[in-house]
Amino acid sequence: MNKYDERYEIRLAKHSDIENIMSFLDTYWREGHIMARDRELFEYEYVNGDTVNFVLAIDKGTQLIEGIFGFLNCSQTPDSTKKDIWGSMWKVVDTHDNIPFLGVELARRVFALTGCRTQIGNGANPNTTIPLRRMFFGDKVARMQQYYLLNNEIDEYKIAIIQNKDSADYEVTDNGTFLVEFNSIDDVKRNFDIDRVESIPYKDYWYINKRFFNHPYYKYNVYGLQDANRKTGALMMTRTIECNGSKIMRIVDYIGDQQLFASLGKNFASLLKEHEYEYIDFYTLGFNEKHILSAGFKLRTDHDPNVIPNYFEPFVRKNADIWAHYKFDGTLFFKADGDQDRPNQLKKNP
Repeated sequence: MNKYDERYEIRLAKHSDIENIMSFLDTYWREGHIMARDRELFEYEYVNGDTVNFVLAIDKGTQLIEGIFGFLNCSQTPDSTKKDIWGSMWKVVDTHDNIPFLGVELARRVFALTGCRTQIGNGANPNTTIPLRRMFFGDKVARMQQYYLLNNEIDEYKIAIIQNKDSADYEVTDNGTFLVEFNSIDDVKRNFDIDRVESIPYKDYWYINKRFFNHPYYKYNVYGLQDANRKTGALMMTRTIECNGSKIMRIVDYIGDQQLFASLGKNFASLLKEHEYEYIDFYTLGFNEKHILSAGFKLRTDHDPNVIPNYFEPFVRKNADIWAHYKFDGTLFFKADGDQDRPNQLKKNP
C-alpha cells in the first residue's frame, strides 16, 4: 500500500468498465475518437478473456476513473520470460486535483498486474511519453527508421511527393528468396515454426491470427519467405493502402530470419509493377539495415527531399517520425506493433 492506494482503487479493467472507459476517452483523450465510438473495435483491441487491457485508477470517493494505462498483448503465452506487452493509451485527468505522477504509477503497476517481461511502445509522444519513460523507467528511446522502394515507372505520384527518383539497385543472388502467400493461420502453422524465433517482443500464432487474419477493418497479406529448399524461415505481413486514386504497399511486420529479406528485391520489383504501387515502405527499428538496403530500399533521412506519408486516416501528405521506447537491446519494432496501424475513421455504412 502507498499513497496512491489510499485514494484510488488501482486494478485491471473488467467488461463492466468498458462503457466508462470509452466515455473517459471521449471526454479526456479526444472527442469522437474511434475507440470511444466503435465498441467492436475497442473489444477487438483490448478485451482479453475475462479482463480488459487497461490499468485503471478509480477515485474511491467519487468512483470516477481518474487515470488509464492501456496495453496490448504480443502473445497469449503464460511464460513470464516471454510475455511482452505494448503500451497504448495513457492518460490522467489533468484538470482534477490528482496525486502527482499518477500516470507513472499506473505504468509501473502493469508489470505486477500482468506478469510481463517487458513493456515497450511505439508511436510515443516525444514531448511527453518519451521523457517520462527515460526518466522514471530508464528506457532506451529511439526514432524508428522509414525505408522505401520507389516505383520509378509512375509518371504522376498522387500519394508521395518525389523530388529525387534516384534509387538503389537490389542485390541479385543465385539463391533468391521465394515469396509465398499464406491465406490462413493453418497455412502458417504448417509451414513456419514460430517458436524457433527468439525475439523481443515474442509473438505467437494467436497474435498472428488475431492481428492479421481476423482484423475487423483491414485486409492484410501474410507471406512466407522460403529459401532455395522451400523451407519457410520468416513471415512478412503487408497492407495495401488506396488513396487519392493511387495505392502503396506497407510492410508492417516481420518475424524470423532477417537475411532472407535481402534477396527479395526481384519480388518487390514485381509487386511494384504488377499492382502499380507508387512505393513500398517499411518502418522498423532494430532490423539489420544491410538486409533492407540489399533489397533495394532507401532510408528516408532528415535531408531527403521526398515525402513518403505515414498518415492516411485522414491523409496527411507529409513525412512523419515514429518514436519508440524499450528496455532490452535487440528489441524489434514494426509498423503494426501496438496500436500504430490502427483505424482512425469509422467504417462507412454500405
